[in-house]
Amino acid sequence: MACCGQKRALLRQQSASKRDVPSLEPIPTERERPSRESRVFEYLGTGMLTLYGAVSGTAYRFTYPGAVLEVLYEDSFAMMAERSLRWVR
Repeated sequence: MACCGQKRALLRQQSASKRDVPSLEPIPTERERPSRESRVFEYLGTGMLTLYGAVSGTAYRFTYPGAVLEVLYEDSFAMMAERSLRWVR
């Protein structure tokens, strides 16, 4: 007959094996993420405007009024807040 110490050890092993351990999925890298379409913006201001993407850090330079540039999807949300830019659908 087993003593109580061995029974406790056996119970610990059984309860540890019954626990559901969540599987950890790796975070996809930039290349593995599905690419989203870029968005096009038109500059409505005067002069020249240079903005940097909030996510990518890419410099977007609008050199004249009416200039149209493609902006990465990730940066487009910050660009929508700029009053002198209009999103061209």
